[in-house]
Amino acid sequence: MMLSWLLFLLYWVSFCAIVIGYVWTIVMFFAGYGYFRTWRRRPVGREEDYLWVFLVPALNEEVTIADSVARLRAVQATHKVILVINDGSDDSTGAILEGLAGPDLEVLTRVPPDARTGKAAALNAAYHRILTQVMTRPEHSGFDTDHVIIGIVDADGRLAAQAPAFVARHFDEPEVGGVQCMVHIYNQESYLTWMQGLEFEIFGGLFQAGRSRLNTAFMGGNGQFNRLSSLQSIGNGEGEDGPWGQFLTEDQELGLRELRVGWWGRHELFTTVSQQGLNSLTRLWRQRTRWFQGNLQVLGHVRDLYSRDLYGFRRLDALFTLVLPILQLIVGTALLVAIILWVFFGVPYLPLDNGWLTAFFVQLSLGPVIFGVLIAGRGRGWAGVGRIALVFVPYVVYTWIMWPVVFMGTWRRLSGRSTWAKTARERISSEPAQDALVYQDDRAE
Repeated sequence: MMLSWLLFLLYWVSFCAIVIGYVWTIVMFFAGYGYFRTWRRRPVGREEDYLWVFLVPALNEEVTIADSVARLRAVQATHKVILVINDGSDDSTGAILEGLAGPDLEVLTRVPPDARTGKAAALNAAYHRILTQVMTRPEHSGFDTDHVIIGIVDADGRLAAQAPAFVARHFDEPEVGGVQCMVHIYNQESYLTWMQGLEFEIFGGLFQAGRSRLNTAFMGGNGQFNRLSSLQSIGNGEGEDGPWGQFLTEDQELGLRELRVGWWGRHELFTTVSQQGLNSLTRLWRQRTRWFQGNLQVLGHVRDLYSRDLYGFRRLDALFTLVLPILQLIVGTALLVAIILWVFFGVPYLPLDNGWLTAFFVQLSLGPVIFGVLIAGRGRGWAGVGRIALVFVPYVVYTWIMWPVVFMGTWRRLSGRSTWAKTARERISSEPAQDALVYQDDRAE
């Protein structure tokens, strides 16, 4: 009897979680479509009004660092500083950086015991270098902290050449504290990397675009930009002497603190930062488990939502973003229990004797995926219809493949395990790659 009641409770709790996720996905879809229409014809901003400081955290990046620096040098920014943080590398990263020396490149070399203490610590060290050295130079004296933009590009990152102009149009609004670019996977040579590219496209084009309509978009680790004044206003991160805190998803937590003190968060749909995807399912699970565990860490800061500067739908959206891992855990548990009951006890997974009820449950479970893949065709005309048909089934399979991440991340969080090995890079092609725009920019037609 007790087991029956527990299963009954799990059923209705998971049903409510699915409905909540479904409804909010629809809200984000239409909010994001409005945001997409608004910004697709907005003129680019005046990048020359800002000082752009690009931070590149680098730990044993001999495979990618030369490519990353070369591409940042090609980025079209009138006033630019490239600051690479060599965080205790013991490969040839340091020697490669010495060979790339130039007036636009600075290298901050960290050594033990300070080195290799996390990405947040490396970024905070660079933050203090900016305040104490970069901003004190005569050539930068004309820029106040509202007009200094700190961009983070991972060592495998390839920022689109015109990104500063697209990002600047958001910072031209003084309320905007942070802007995140679309993330593109440039080595889409396998099913896994193809799906990772689609996953980032859906996340940015659906959820981040919808949140941008409310000015509550969170930051991502690669391709994020923040005003120096916004970083100064949020204080030090947890356990850190600088704005970034010791979280596995330090970017998400930083974005939350920016929202808490009144800054707006935006997502730029029409420019990209490209990065490597992972061709190994084991490594992909490990990466996403770390992200899920980090999301659970940030959930502990839900109290930050109760700020006078975060209210109404903006607070509701931020709350949904934080509790999403819990909803995923509930649904994942219910899914696992349903499969066990079906395989070992003969309990039907779907009510196949009732066609209408079966159709209802199928569309309820696939609804968010349907709205997600619609993003794959947005702004592409009739070609987009074909692309939607092409990616739908592969992406459904991919979402199922990724369910173990929910349980692995939860287990690591509950067991208190927080140490992680750095994700290894794959050797890149020497051929220059095209920086993809996710959406066609009408001004280029």
